Amino acid sequence: MYKRQGWDYSKSRVERSTSGNKIDIILSIVPLVKQKKQEIICISPVYMSADGKDSVLLDHICIAGKKRYKVINRRKALHNLTGDEAACGKVISFEKLGEIPLLFKKNIPFERWMADGRLVVRERSYGCAECGVRKHEVLALRANIPLFTEKDYVYNFIEPEKVLVKCYEDSFDCKVTFPVARHDLQKQFADNSQELIRLEKFISENLNIKGAILKTVHIKGYASPEGEFDYNRALAQRRTRTLSEYVYCRYPSLKKVPVYIPEGVGEDWEGLRNIIMSSSLPYKEELLSIIDRYRNDVERESAIRKLDDGKIYDTLLKDFYPGLRRTTFSLSFDIRPYTMEELPDIFEMKPDCMSLHEMFLLAKMYASKGKVPVPVYKKAYEQFPGDVVAALNYANALLKYNRDADGALRVLEPIRYDSRALFPMAIAHNMKGDWQQAEQILKEALEKGNIHAKRLSGSIQK
Repeated sequence: MYKRQGWDYSKSRVERSTSGNKIDIILSIVPLVKQKKQEIICISPVYMSADGKDSVLLDHICIAGKKRYKVINRRKALHNLTGDEAACGKVISFEKLGEIPLLFKKNIPFERWMADGRLVVRERSYGCAECGVRKHEVLALRANIPLFTEKDYVYNFIEPEKVLVKCYEDSFDCKVTFPVARHDLQKQFADNSQELIRLEKFISENLNIKGAILKTVHIKGYASPEGEFDYNRALAQRRTRTLSEYVYCRYPSLKKVPVYIPEGVGEDWEGLRNIIMSSSLPYKEELLSIIDRYRNDVERESAIRKLDDGKIYDTLLKDFYPGLRRTTFSLSFDIRPYTMEELPDIFEMKPDCMSLHEMFLLAKMYASKGKVPVPVYKKAYEQFPGDVVAALNYANALLKYNRDADGALRVLEPIRYDSRALFPMAIAHNMKGDWQQAEQILKEALEKGNIHAKRLSGSIQK
């Protein structure tokens, strides 16, 4: 830390009081060399802001050599200290100093500028009467005082609006394979038996969702974009009807659905574009340009075949087109509100069926029972990515339960425009030890009328 030839102040410290309203300044003085008998040193500690604009002058201490100390005591007894600057204040004999540091403690009201302040010690050394005054200034320490303590943290969990009916949608890409140019369903062909099991599992699980009423079934059949467009669309329609009849027969309840739409879409150029976008194919940009530039399948296919002497087309045909031959089953439901007793099971099995309000209630239930609710708030945040309340609640949960300041800031930064995000951001920066940033954000929150910032500003002097 900070030492000089004669005195060591490195054990000094500045601490925020438990109440948060004051700071304790402890000045530690350790002699490094023996003081001359006629010498007296006056030590004046000053606590000042980082920019030097604000300061508090603390009581100064004088340490006198053996002879000088006796002279001062004699003059005190005779009331003859007038004009002797060196003898003003507390005077201690150097001879009485031992190996234990000399500690001086000062308790002062906490102000915001003190958070990153510094303790400076100004020394004035006086020799005998014929000697002049020597001055020296030492930086004893730089403080890192939390702008506000943990007792000042307020984690504001906001209750979302209730909804009477929830809308839930789910979809499944069925990769049942049909022989070339055929539309009859062959269960033992390719991997069809396993794919049909997956399809039936998807439908069964959704039909058994507690409190759900199936409203629409939309079946879309897609073909890969090779060959003639009209033929592909007609073939996709026939194959879609085949799969539609298959599930319709196995699930009689589908007959009661208000909207049931089987549709053969045909060539899936949009699906191809998405696959290419996420790939590392050569001529990637050229392929995307062809799909966007040409408006019909003939022109597109012709342009693709010309790339790299047909090698790119062969790659698409072999590795990309099979995944486009699919049938998508989309289901939509209306779901009633769940009771408190139902929420834990629903969250484990089908959290997507829960509203933001229901997740909030479940999180509160978990917290009341001593269970960490962070996973619930996280799921709510992921399920409702554009909802500010979901983000605020998740960020506060990360701060309160996980002490995850960095994670909270990643959630809060995109919604900083909302004044409610500012106070938890200040908490996060305070947790990280970034007092200046915490102070800046806290001031911003105060300017925007944040109630928690106002309450804190009442306990911390401006």
